[in-house]
This record gives sequence, C-alpha cells and structure tokens, in this order.
Amino acid sequence: MTNPLAFAESLLLWHLPNYAVCTDPVRETGQSTESALKPIERTWLLCVAIRSLAAAMLVAWIDRFSHGGLLLAGTALAGSLALPLVRRTIAPAMLAEFELAANLTFAGIAWSVCTLSPGIPSRFPQQWSADRLSVICIAAAILAFIVRGGGLFVRGILEKAGGLTINDQRKPGDTAKHGEMIGNVERLIVVLIVMVGNLQALAFFFAAKGLIRSEELKERTVADYFLLGSLGSFPIALVCGLILQKTIDVLWR
Repeated sequence: MTNPLAFAESLLLWHLPNYAVCTDPVRETGQSTESALKPIERTWLLCVAIRSLAAAMLVAWIDRFSHGGLLLAGTALAGSLALPLVRRTIAPAMLAEFELAANLTFAGIAWSVCTLSPGIPSRFPQQWSADRLSVICIAAAILAFIVRGGGLFVRGILEKAGGLTINDQRKPGDTAKHGEMIGNVERLIVVLIVMVGNLQALAFFFAAKGLIRSEELKERTVADYFLLGSLGSFPIALVCGLILQKTIDVLWR
C-alpha cells in the first residue's frame, strides 16, 4: 500500500464516532426500551446519524472528494450507522467476537480501497510527513478503541463465564463498576508499555495490581471476576500495543 495516510485517516474517523462519543443508553445500562427511555433513545439515534454523517463527510473532504476518498467515506458511513444498531441484536456473550469482526472488516475494506487507489490526495500540507501523520492517526484510533471497544470485548468474555457482572444489577460504586474503570486505565497503560517496548514492566504492573487488591481477592466471586477480566483485557491491549509499536517502527522515520 503506497498511501498509508488515507488508511490511517479512515481508521481514526471510524473509531472516534463509534468508540469515543455517544454511548448506547440501552446497551450500556442493560435497560429495555420503556416509555421513559424513548426520548433518550430518539436522541441517541439522532446522534448516531449525525456522527456517522459527519465522519463520512470529513473522510471525503480530507481526501478531496476523490474516487477512493468517496469509497472510504461510504464505507465509514455505512459501518458507523450499522455498528451500534447491529450490536444491540448481538447476545452479550458474543460481544468480543462481534467487536473484533466489525473492526477487522472495516480495516480490511479500507486497506483494499487504499491499495487499489494509491493516489488518494490529502488536504494536509505537503511539507508535513505523511508517514508520521499516519502513525499519529493510527495511535489515536487505537487509544479511542482500547477504552470502550476493549471494555465491550472484556464484557463479552465475562458473559461467557455466566455473567460475572450483570449490568442491570450494578449500583454506583460497586465492584463491577470500579472494575470497568480500572480495566480502562489498565488497557491504556499496557498499550503504552508495549509501545515503548518495556515488556518487563508488565510483570511489575500486574503484580502491583494484584497486591493492591489482595484483600478483595479472598472472596471467590471477586477473585474470578478480577482474574477473568484481567486475562480478557490483557491480550486485546497487548495486540493493540504491538500493532502500534510495529507501526512506529515502520513509518516513524
């Protein structure tokens, strides 16, 4: 692929609207769509439409409305509209597979478009390094995904174990909610540690995490939730960190 910048831009403008803004009020809270939730539901659907259209238009504009840019914009629009709606129909235990499949599908289509249309222009000034801009865009896309997308991935794994955390039974301040927040920060830290290549620090990090919560881990349910959540969170963060590290090695010249 001779035009990594167009690919990187499309990845960023796919991940930002889908994982950085406008969470699903039904999927995130576990509530059904009752009459009290319908105004929120309508607002959410409007936000999905607006964010999807905005992302697609920005892709097309950045790529100067070229043929390849329009193909990328159309893919981003269709995917951003479909992703949150299809996610609602997916069983909670299948969330991990769904998130991976959706993102790999979009990345594969974007890669194919950029490979077949290597001359996609960009509005970024020509004196800026296209390769370094590509690294920045890919890094931002990964960091946007790893928080909420990674959280959905881990939730799918936990649900496979019989729902160690159940959304509609959670209360503010409970262990599951705290575990989600800790998991979000943990994945960001792991990505950054792997990115800089300091894999030895991972052992210290997880040892410290276990030591801090040693008292809580005496309870079997909490211990299972902690262990399975960590084991689910670590590989997705590790893979994202390795992708980012490889991208930097190849493009950051």
